[in-house]
Amino acid sequence: MVETWRSGRIDVPTLHGRLIPALQQFLQHLDGHHRIESGHYFPALQRLEPRIAAGIELLDRDHDAIHHHIEAMVETGRALHQAVAGGAADAADRVERLAEVLDRAGPQLARHLDDEEEIVIPLIALRGDPLG
Repeated sequence: MVETWRSGRIDVPTLHGRLIPALQQFLQHLDGHHRIESGHYFPALQRLEPRIAAGIELLDRDHDAIHHHIEAMVETGRALHQAVAGGAADAADRVERLAEVLDRAGPQLARHLDDEEEIVIPLIALRGDPLG
């Protein structure tokens, strides 16, 4: 959506109407996903296969680092929403700030998903759902 805005194909109010609800939904799901993994799956997987403890600890530390990105997305998303709702002249600047936060978060989120694919998914495929 941000790339569509950057290319000039949609204006700030249209982007706002699409992006803010999508961002809220994404962040809520991501936070819930991480809470379930860190609170339930990671400990269960570590008990199931203690040899992967280092990998599980890496994934759990990633959650802490990603949480900082989540906080930044919430703050910049809120600032964009307030700017658009208030008719602020700097709304486009707020979009760009949010876009920069999203750009910074993307690589770490992608790497974390790749790490989960290499560590968690094979173990679940081999041993089954540890909470199952």
